Amino acid sequence: MIKRSLGGLLKARRLEQKLTLQELADKADLSAAFLSQAERGKATPSIVSLINIARALDTDIHYFISPPVPAELVSKASDPRYLNIDSPITYRVLNASVPNQRMSALLMDIPPGVELPTVHRDEGEDIFYIIKGRVEQMIDDKVFSLQAGDCVHMNTQLGHNIVNKSKGTATILWVGTPVLLPVE
Repeated sequence: MIKRSLGGLLKARRLEQKLTLQELADKADLSAAFLSQAERGKATPSIVSLINIARALDTDIHYFISPPVPAELVSKASDPRYLNIDSPITYRVLNASVPNQRMSALLMDIPPGVELPTVHRDEGEDIFYIIKGRVEQMIDDKVFSLQAGDCVHMNTQLGHNIVNKSKGTATILWVGTPVLLPVE
């Protein structure tokens, strides 16, 4: 089944890729006029054309065609989900089951003196927002003292970890890309 807003999806993906209609047309072996009509909902591409468009946009065809996926857009406090990890740190999963999600989100409760392991990923971004407590965040060789209300936004290629320096539990909101914790 083709998604109802196929034209909007086409245009959004093209703009994300910073392509003009003509550039996409050249890559997909279609006319710019046809793509313009498709983006405005005035024409519907055949499955072969849609495959060519998806390839030209470096996008999986399922971005454009798939059965309807019910999305849980809300993560309810009354029904929390936690990562089942043998760790003193509690990881509450905040991201919902949004189709084509591009980020993950966790709420981390870190006991006093506990250190998050050093993390290094090849690509992506992390945001750490300190909700409660005092922590030290190490990024490569630099140490940052952070408290409630402070925030760090960083490239994940930099090695980093966090230590709770509070006498109580520190609570941190983490949001990162690429998706590490897809919710089905």
